Amino acid sequence: MAPKLSIIITSYNIEKYIGECLQNVIDQTIKDIEIIVVDDGSTDKTTAIITEYAEKDSRIIPMLMGENSPGGVATPANIGIDAAKGEYIGFADGDDLYESTMFEKLYLSAKINNADVAMCNYLEFETESGAENKPFEPAWEKITQYLALDIQSIENKKRVLDLLPVPWRKIYKKSLLDDKKLRFPVGDYFFEDNGFHWFTTLNAHRVSFVDEILCYHRRNRAGQTMSSGGERLLGVFHQHSVIYDYLSENNLLVSYRDYSLNWLIGHVSWIQQVLDPKYASQFYQTVSHHIAKYSRKEVQNYFLDKNYDRKTIELIVAVLRNNESLFVSIMSGKFSNSLKEKVLFNYNKLGLKNFLKMSVRHSVFKLNRKKEYTNELKYLLEANERKINELNNKVAELEKTIETGFILIERYLKNKK
Repeated sequence: MAPKLSIIITSYNIEKYIGECLQNVIDQTIKDIEIIVVDDGSTDKTTAIITEYAEKDSRIIPMLMGENSPGGVATPANIGIDAAKGEYIGFADGDDLYESTMFEKLYLSAKINNADVAMCNYLEFETESGAENKPFEPAWEKITQYLALDIQSIENKKRVLDLLPVPWRKIYKKSLLDDKKLRFPVGDYFFEDNGFHWFTTLNAHRVSFVDEILCYHRRNRAGQTMSSGGERLLGVFHQHSVIYDYLSENNLLVSYRDYSLNWLIGHVSWIQQVLDPKYASQFYQTVSHHIAKYSRKEVQNYFLDKNYDRKTIELIVAVLRNNESLFVSIMSGKFSNSLKEKVLFNYNKLGLKNFLKMSVRHSVFKLNRKKEYTNELKYLLEANERKINELNNKVAELEKTIETGFILIERYLKNKK
């Protein structure tokens, strides 16, 4: 009989952490599970530790790859999906930590709400210090007012697409992945969870939420792509091609074109914060290729109702201007400061029509401020004049008082004689 849940653990050279992760999964309160551990060709003691745990717990199924696959965890994750027999499939990173109730709560949430996907909240923690922090995910607080959400509409699918793409806080209905042939995109690149997030969201009918922190994602350990700051980070943009091509092939591009652009610019914003500026030229070449899929007007209209940091916008504008040297200088901290630079920046950011509108608004604002300043100055002058008159009156009264005092003194002295 098929288990309720297949938990797929992926690993690669994490001998320091794999044991604790395995124990976390073994200790899950839901017992009707299979634990598929796919190791991506580790060269340290990771496979020995996996084998040792498998000998103690028959639910553990080791799948040890002889060589490391190109890119990230796509290949081992897909091997796990193909081998899984559970009604639902969950994922675990071999260096992360999990509450013992996590997978039972996700399973119950999915079953009660007849959901294709169930997900929970999580924390990130630093390997060295152990410091914990919440991930930046404003969409989570908005969507978890619901226990579950029907996502057959484009609007609701976009609400789920706004969530972080990580698979290790989710479980998926096995039939969804098999019937729709949904797998992680495989290639010599990383960040494959982005494409998988889009594939599953676009095909799922219902998603449920457990608004509890049930897993802990390890950050900044040696060997992690995101901790490097190097040009490997630019591999994330391949996922834009994966997403864009999938939308195009499935006649969904018209409906989700704005969101694929949103994904692209959002990742430009993230990468510019963590990428070493010495890779700025490669960054420009990569981003230019992807921005070219959208018209200049699309990009300009996108910024009309979006708030980004100045550096991100300056970088995108440099791409619109086909100016690599400007892009590189912005990555090193240069911004548009002179009047001419500011005019060119706003013109390229907004387009002629919106630039003229902005200029008119700015001129009207300055004119109104000038009128306000004039009125304020007039009021201050009038107020000063009133104060001066009041002071003059007080001085006159004081002079009269002093004069009266002298007169009284003179009369007193005369009468005394």
